[in-house]
Amino acid sequence: MELLKNFISEVRENDMLWLLEAKPGLFAMVEDGDENSYIPVWSSEAEAVANISEDWEEYSVTNMNIAEFVGWMNELHEDEIGIAISTGEGGQMLPVPAKMMKQLFNGMAIDAEEDKKLVGEEYYDEEWAEGIPDNWEEEYLDSLDDEEDEE
Repeated sequence: MELLKNFISEVRENDMLWLLEAKPGLFAMVEDGDENSYIPVWSSEAEAVANISEDWEEYSVTNMNIAEFVGWMNELHEDEIGIAISTGEGGQMLPVPAKMMKQLFNGMAIDAEEDKKLVGEEYYDEEWAEGIPDNWEEEYLDSLDDEEDEE
């Protein structure tokens, strides 16, 4: 899960990530074998450009800052759309639920009032919005290792 750690670190360092966009607000999407939808993201512009292929040849590379991206996670979660972190290796992607992505970036810096404005106070769920502790990597990666052992 070094990939996830590196992605989070690089995106935090640059305060942005990269996506492929067909037109404003219409982003490239992928599906897994169970028909779950994901929006692919990259930690650098060069990686995003390298992934423009036949299916996405009309798409352009765009960036999004972390604050906007994290704010978008509530909507994606509601729409059951996750995030796919591109590994750049033969189209491989690491799927991450939108809720988890929000927690990975928010961690210790949650702005509950801003979240309430984004989703509306009546829809705000404090438990959902809680960040994860600083040592999230250990617990999250351990849970992934446990899942792999079960398979």
